Amino acid sequence: MNNRDQIDYWNGQAGEKWVVNSDLLDAMLDVFADKVLSVGQAQPGETVLDIGCGAGALSLKAAAQVGKDGQVIGVDVSEPMVALARQRADHAGLPARFTVEDASTFKSDTPANLLVSRFGVMFFADPAEAFSALRKNMAPGGRLSFACWRAMPENDWVRIPLELTLPFLKAPPEMPPANAPGPFAFSDKAHVSDLLTRAGWQNVSIEPWDCQMQIPGADIAQNTRFMMELGPASRLIAAQELDPAPIADALKQKLASLADPEGQVRMKAAVWIVTARA
Repeated sequence: MNNRDQIDYWNGQAGEKWVVNSDLLDAMLDVFADKVLSVGQAQPGETVLDIGCGAGALSLKAAAQVGKDGQVIGVDVSEPMVALARQRADHAGLPARFTVEDASTFKSDTPANLLVSRFGVMFFADPAEAFSALRKNMAPGGRLSFACWRAMPENDWVRIPLELTLPFLKAPPEMPPANAPGPFAFSDKAHVSDLLTRAGWQNVSIEPWDCQMQIPGADIAQNTRFMMELGPASRLIAAQELDPAPIADALKQKLASLADPEGQVRMKAAVWIVTARA
C-alpha cells in the first residue's frame, strides 16, 4: 500500500493553502465536526484518535469533551497542517497531541476508545488495509465515527461550481476511477460497508445526513473569491490554465441568486455518517 501521492499533495501547495485559510475552512466544516462527535459520544477520560486531523479543529473539540483525564491523538500526513494544530492546542491548553504520520501505518501507544474523522479517511491507497491497521489501535469494543462525502451530484457546493466551469474547459475533465482515493472515494455506501467489514469492524452503520453548508465570506465577492481559490473548480482552472475571470463572473451571479436576505450563501452538503465497533 502506497499513499505517497497523497502525502506529497498535502505537504505541498494544498497543505499550505489550507493553513492560510484554516479559520474559514474550519468554520465552514464545523457542523460536520459537531455531528461526528455527537454520534461518537466522547466521554471524560477517554482516548480519542482523530485520523486526517488537518489543523486540529475536530481534535480540539474532542479534547474539550474528554477533559484533562483523557487525551486526543491527531494523525495527519501534512506537516504544515499539523504544525498549526500543535499551535492551536498549546494556545487552548487542551489535552491534544499531534503526529505527522501515515495513518495506515500508525501505531498508538494507548488503545483508543473512539476513532473519529471529519473527511480525513477517503485518501488511502488501500482503505481496507488501512482500516484494518487502525482497528488494531482500538480498545476492545472501541467506537468509530466519521463523516465522508456522498456522491458529487448530491453536493451542490461541488456540483454548481463545476457545472459553471464546464463551458470554459479546453478539454473534457479526467474522471477518476470509481472509489479512487480522493474526496468522493467513499460516496458508494456498499463500498464503504464492504471495506470496513473486510477490515474487521463490527456493527457497521452508514446513514445519510444533509445540511445547508454556509460558504465563508462577508459578502458575495468574498464568497466568490473563496470558492475560486479553494473550491472544486480551482484545480480544473489551474490544470487547464483557464482564464478565471469569466468563471468567477458566472459563479458570482449564481451565488448572488442563492443568497438569503442577510446576504449569506448556503449550499447543500450531503454526507454519510459512518459508525462501527472494533
